[in-house]
Amino acid sequence: MAIEADALREMRDAVDAVIRYTTRGCSGTACDRARGAWMGNQLGAIGVAAAKASDEVRDAYPDIPWAGLAALADEQHGVVTMTADEMQRFVERELPQVRKALRTRK
Repeated sequence: MAIEADALREMRDAVDAVIRYTTRGCSGTACDRARGAWMGNQLGAIGVAAAKASDEVRDAYPDIPWAGLAALADEQHGVVTMTADEMQRFVERELPQVRKALRTRK
């Protein structure tokens, strides 16, 4: 269970960081590249943590879209195929629900 708690903490930290960073805004080509690389890294970390989650953890947090998050870790079809704008939309539309669910302890 300690491993699962660590994975949930990693996912929660990455969700918090990416939401906090993306809401501040950024402009310019260099900034867009850095933003895209950083968001991709954070979304990948979220995907890896979600993929590691056991059925028990997934059942304990039913409001989290586990399959969608785990898909971010797919090396051929996941976050690597997303543009910075697509990642930004994912962060804005999907992650607030995940953040809320992760903050709700069972």
